[in-house]
Parts: sequence; structure tokens; C-alpha cells
Amino acid sequence: MTAAEAVVVLVTTVGQEEAETLSHILLGDRLCACVTILPQATSIFRWQGNIDVARESLLVIKTTREALPALSAAIRRHHSYQVPEILALPVIGGSAEYLDWLTAETKPQPGEAAER
Repeated sequence: MTAAEAVVVLVTTVGQEEAETLSHILLGDRLCACVTILPQATSIFRWQGNIDVARESLLVIKTTREALPALSAAIRRHHSYQVPEILALPVIGGSAEYLDWLTAETKPQPGEAAER
């Protein structure tokens, strides 16, 4: 895999429980290789004409461009927010070993049903 095929996806959730649940779903469906949860984020944002503040958890999801459409669909399907944050950032570099591992972990294995 090249770095250009890898993406990092940022997703906020209402809290740690939803973050962990969503992470297990995405990993179980091989839509990503790793999710890092930052449990105590403060988001300040404009929503429906007002400025709001929320305590959230931030998921940093490591995946591939190929898996991104299915990953985004799964997030929308399982997320509690009406409009979940799904921001995909390109990877411009990384260790070859890590990128190879990321690729291997996002490919369906024999006998596993592919979510894509």
C-alpha cells in the first residue's frame, strides 16, 4: 500500500460508550485497522443558528480509501447524531510496515462476510 491509499477519519461521538461501540462495529466489519479514542474533547460549534458547546469523544480512525464509502455508511447507520462528523484526511506518508498492516486488516478474510 502507498500512503496515498490510506486515510485518517475523524468522528466525534456523544461520549466514550458510543465511541467504543462504534469502534467495535467498524473493526468487526474490517472497515478500519485501528481506532484511537480521545475521550474528553470539547467541541464548540454552530448548530441550528446557535453556538453550542458539547463534551464529546473523538475517534481517530485509520483506514483505506477503498473502505471509506462503507465506513462512512456504517458510521451514519450506527451514530446517534443527526449529522455525524465524518472527515477523511489524506495520509501523505508513513512507515511501510504500518501501511501494509493497515491494508491487511481492512481486507475481508476467507469465510468473513464483506460489509462492502
